[in-house]
Amino acid sequence: MNAGTPPVGRYFVLRTVTVNRSVFIGTPFTCLDGCPSEASEAVRMLDLFSIPDGFPIVTNDDGTLIGCERLNEYLFNAHDQRAYDTKSLREFHMYNLARLLRYVRRSRAQDHADQEGVPVEDWLAVNGEPQVDLTDATRNELKAYAAARANTLALTSLRTELSCMANFFRYAVESNWVDSDPIPRWNGRNTLIPRGIPTSRVSKFLNGPQTSHFLRVGLRGDVSTPDTRPSFPERDYCYGLLLATTGLRREEAGLLLDGELPYPHDMPADGVHAFERSGKGGVARFVYITAETASAIDLYRQTERASKVIKAQPRLRRLKREGRLLVTDGLTTSRGKPAVSVEGRKIALVNFSDEDRARAVSVRDDGTIEPLGLFLARGGLPPTIKYWDDLFADARQRVHQSGDADRPPAHVTVGPHTMRHTFAVRMLAGLMRQGREASDDSYQFLANPVLTVKELLGHASIETTHRYLYAAETWREEVPAALRLVAAETVGHTPDRPGITPYDDSGTDD
Repeated sequence: MNAGTPPVGRYFVLRTVTVNRSVFIGTPFTCLDGCPSEASEAVRMLDLFSIPDGFPIVTNDDGTLIGCERLNEYLFNAHDQRAYDTKSLREFHMYNLARLLRYVRRSRAQDHADQEGVPVEDWLAVNGEPQVDLTDATRNELKAYAAARANTLALTSLRTELSCMANFFRYAVESNWVDSDPIPRWNGRNTLIPRGIPTSRVSKFLNGPQTSHFLRVGLRGDVSTPDTRPSFPERDYCYGLLLATTGLRREEAGLLLDGELPYPHDMPADGVHAFERSGKGGVARFVYITAETASAIDLYRQTERASKVIKAQPRLRRLKREGRLLVTDGLTTSRGKPAVSVEGRKIALVNFSDEDRARAVSVRDDGTIEPLGLFLARGGLPPTIKYWDDLFADARQRVHQSGDADRPPAHVTVGPHTMRHTFAVRMLAGLMRQGREASDDSYQFLANPVLTVKELLGHASIETTHRYLYAAETWREEVPAALRLVAAETVGHTPDRPGITPYDDSGTDD
């Protein structure tokens, strides 16, 4: 094991270490309980419990675990149940919880020293640090710690740290380590956040009825007059639907390929299809499409998209002659993953650039030029990013004119990114609800859905997700059900409920 950064302060003897199998090679090893052991046995035990290198452990300065058992058990169970990744456990959870434990121990030492009327340094020199466990912390100690941290941390960082503490003690209650939660709460609110600091922010997301209303009335124009109805209602509706049910960014959704999204009859048994998509900064992540969303998109495929491909042939042929199209051999697979074939070379779709996606086509046997993009403008290629922004501006006007009670609140200017925030918040709520309904096992409330949503959104840092997501824990395995719940509440129509059927291709060019 490698010793971590020594605790701050002369008498803080709590230490943090990380697993490192390489130090066991040819080196005598002493277990944390002080007993000698063969290095091979130590490595065997680490392998047996699937403890990876880099896993954090909190110990006393002498290598014992007295007073550190519950904290380490929490970290181990979190790893075992895939609640957090190793880096998060080491750099976030262990870091914050070990800091709290150091504070509690020093506070106890100070109390003893005050009772005996001696300086705390003298008391520690004689008695050593009180080796109390984190589950021994009292409500007053937590309140004092939070107040001290509030003087040195920004509000966002303070909330993040207090969220970590609250998760530990909630788990401790569910695991019967403590009789009651020492975190002070009032009407469910964690009151450790000091008064005088705003504890809420204006929410820039939509609830289920508001989302569905914006998609149907704003983007699809369900109640519009012929002169205000969008030219391609199904396409615009499906674009917004994808944003709201996947968390994709506007350009990520706008440049999806038709072949990346499944047909309804090809959906997996659990109703969720996954594929990889590169996004901001070239970071790839899995995107999940539900059966409900796939059915809505298939309706667009069979109607507007099919018609648009036929009508765009003259322009596509001209662009092909001018060398402005990327002519491919169509979609294929490479090492079991979706790919596109270009001049005999296979390129994984996850590595297919947005620039190439915007102009990629294939040629059918009958000579028809088939765009690879899912969402097409009148000319047969994907619309520009500016078009999608203008699309939402028009949709906002339609929703405003509708005057419906489900229209978005006045403080929310709905744009493509609003749908991404909406997905994040509603997905988190769905994960929590599914987890609580699925099982009475308290261990199923350990995993933090914020990390799941972080992966779904493709955030580079958990701090980005924490800006608007703070919540309790649940299992990752609830993702398919939560995804389908969000989609089912959002989809405004299916092939059996097609909504308005007429659409007009005679509008202005886009």
